[in-house]
Amino acid sequence: MSRDLVVAVYRQLVRLYPRAFRDNYGTDLVDLLDEQLRDEPTTRVIARCLADLALTLPHQHLEAHMERSTNLVVTCALGALAFATAVVGVAVGHPAILAACLAIATVTAGLALLNARRARPLAVRQPAAAHWWKPAVAGAVVLAALVAITTATGELPDGGWFVAMATGLAGLLLVGTGLVLGLVHLASRPARRATT
Repeated sequence: MSRDLVVAVYRQLVRLYPRAFRDNYGTDLVDLLDEQLRDEPTTRVIARCLADLALTLPHQHLEAHMERSTNLVVTCALGALAFATAVVGVAVGHPAILAACLAIATVTAGLALLNARRARPLAVRQPAAAHWWKPAVAGAVVLAALVAITTATGELPDGGWFVAMATGLAGLLLVGTGLVLGLVHLASRPARRATT
């Protein structure tokens, strides 16, 4: 087998490494192989190269996965959609629409949990959703205060309905955010037990 062919095949095999590792060390790996092929028998270099690839490829991919940061945007969006669908179903109140909305909310919440588990890095550091209950409690307090104030004042003045609706929506969003973060926190709990 010619040296140029071995180097060309190895250059393609280096593409199997994670991008960051490949960008940092790919050229050096190919140059080292080329130097080794000049000094040693080709079969020995190829055997050592294949053994090295078999050992280092999984290791480098595992490291890249462990260093990956968690992106909770999709998880939060799915959770918010699940919460909004459930709220719409309850607000409409028609049994068929309520059942459909709750089914959609259940599927969407399940997808949020699956996405949270998939996006979670292997090395779990400080859990991002550890204080999930704070926005949920704040939203409940806002909604309770809104109900108490509107009950005590009776009819709302002109323009007061807009403030009440905005406050109610803010309270619902806080509760929904707390529930989504709670789902993320719940999804990450088994990993923390395994690492301790």
